[in-house]
Amino acid sequence: PATPAETKTMSVDKLQSRLKWVDSELAGKQYLMGDQYTVADGYLFTVTNWGQYVGLDLSPYANLIAYRSRVGARPAVVAAMKAEGLLK
Repeated sequence: PATPAETKTMSVDKLQSRLKWVDSELAGKQYLMGDQYTVADGYLFTVTNWGQYVGLDLSPYANLIAYRSRVGARPAVVAAMKAEGLLK
């Protein structure tokens, strides 16, 4: 709460630029490295999932949203999220 507004704005802007880059990298790919799911995909899914808890809007990133749907539908991801209490 004590973080200056200017710092918050700068941080959000930097994050948005990174998400824009990731979104462009996902264009035409199933996963970060192409058609093969890797540990990096699990990490990106987890980190971008945190956005919902801080009000981060991912709607400008169509490739990222589609990617999150693909990863989120994987049986192991569903099982892990249920185990963590993130899904019912």
